[in-house]
Amino acid sequence: MWTEIPLKTPGKWPQGVRLPIVISVHHQSEEAAVVYPDGQADPFDFSERQYGGRRGAWRLLDTMSRHDVLGTWIICGATAEKYPQISREVRKIGHAIAGHTYEHEFMCFYPPEQERALIKRTVDVFQDLLGERLRGWRTCFASHQTVDLLLEHFDFDWDGSIWNDDLPYMIEGYGRRILEIPFSSYADAAFAVQMTPPGTPINHYCTWHTNTPGFIFNALKACFDALYERGAETPVLMPLALHDFVFGRPSRTKVLDDFITYAKQFEGVVFTTHDEIGGWWRENYADGA
Repeated sequence: MWTEIPLKTPGKWPQGVRLPIVISVHHQSEEAAVVYPDGQADPFDFSERQYGGRRGAWRLLDTMSRHDVLGTWIICGATAEKYPQISREVRKIGHAIAGHTYEHEFMCFYPPEQERALIKRTVDVFQDLLGERLRGWRTCFASHQTVDLLLEHFDFDWDGSIWNDDLPYMIEGYGRRILEIPFSSYADAAFAVQMTPPGTPINHYCTWHTNTPGFIFNALKACFDALYERGAETPVLMPLALHDFVFGRPSRTKVLDDFITYAKQFEGVVFTTHDEIGGWWRENYADGA
């Protein structure tokens, strides 16, 4: 079991920082494609998702580089094996990298030993591919034992799987500590996709039923404006998750381009990585100080 280490004094960001924004690119390509009852992947959905590895990830890398913005790339192990050149380029540029399960498994449906084996398999992929350990982890569908497994069996610095706060917090258990950097629902999967009734289409996260770029930008702007206003009084964090096969499409990457341009006009806004956030929080609040 694990427990949260409460802060003794309110947390805060470095001097001059009002709102950190952490872009996390979910590089998962065709993983998690819809599977029909006969066990075969829906070919339309599969090919839609392949766009991420073939084009989308590269377009997102280019857009972030043009703005001199670093983020965190949340990468599935199987995707790294299929598109190793992308992970190598991500590392070369200086982005942070975290594991995102092996084939985007829904960990909430797996028993502990199988979940542990999938985490290890993903860790091993990046050790072999990049020659270094993963410092962070995220699963979109955490189980009741995910955090316990991370603490007991692995040496991650941070996890980003939980959705419950605007700020990081330290947790401890099994003789070690890990920083939780909460995830958020205001991601491209929520804003870019127009939700449809069950069964129409079979995959609600497809890219052929989508909201307009204008809607997506306004939704991101509203989130930013609210958090920036709040940041004048108390520390907040804006995590922004983007999927390579969703936001890597031309019109949606243009939304990212416009959003970064808009946000960078404001004093005290910084684009950062989970590794940098984790380093600051550990240095100043590891013991709840």
